[in-house]
Amino acid sequence: MSVHQRLVVLVLVAGFGLAGCASTSSPPLVSDDDFRIAFAKRNVGIDYLANGSVPMAVRELQQSHELNPDDPVTVHWLGEAYRRRGLSDKAYEYFHMALAQIPADPDLRLNLTGLCVQQERFEEAIEHSQFLIDDPTFNTPWKALTNKGWAELKLGRLVQARLSFGEALAFRPTYWPARLNLGILDAQEGHQLEAIGNFEKVLERDVGPSAEAEANYRLGETYVALGRREKAVHYFKLAAEGAPYNRWGQQSEEYLKLLH
Repeated sequence: MSVHQRLVVLVLVAGFGLAGCASTSSPPLVSDDDFRIAFAKRNVGIDYLANGSVPMAVRELQQSHELNPDDPVTVHWLGEAYRRRGLSDKAYEYFHMALAQIPADPDLRLNLTGLCVQQERFEEAIEHSQFLIDDPTFNTPWKALTNKGWAELKLGRLVQARLSFGEALAFRPTYWPARLNLGILDAQEGHQLEAIGNFEKVLERDVGPSAEAEANYRLGETYVALGRREKAVHYFKLAAEGAPYNRWGQQSEEYLKLLH
């Protein structure tokens, strides 16, 4: 799939995370030194995450969280780091811990929406996406619309999905995840020529090897549906050569075995 990926410090309410335990004591205050160290580690962790150094991000954000556990921004980005490590259940838990404190944070909502799509929590993905779409201050509505459209597609709401992808592309015509997903929808509905056009537009962008492999794979599938064997083989080879170890390259190799 495509995927097709994206901060306010408040005090944690007393007793949060202590379900079933009664306590009348106040939570301990974070010392000034610990607060400064936690703040620095949080920023370093977010920077590592932005640069793709996920294990280093997890380490720094975990240390920040240990020093200042009541910071929802750290909780949010630690959840995102867990998501990128493939620990989706843990990520979901941390995202919701942060959401309880900063429900209007757009980055948190968008990351949670992406995780819900990943976990096939499609109704929840639509709910969080719509929250962002309805927010006039949210500055990347095409991302939320694309996530919403994918959830709608997976739920079989094809008319709504097409509207969501179309609106995303109206905001940002060059946003390739919406274009790729629209091509997938076209192919699913039997609009093969339209699908080809959308996949080709994806390949006109600098989308990275994984997305490029998926677009090539999708083109190969579409040409199979049209009975165009040579064209299908061409695109499956491009996908297999461009990303031999990822899902799209491997599936293309399987298709090539069938077509030879």
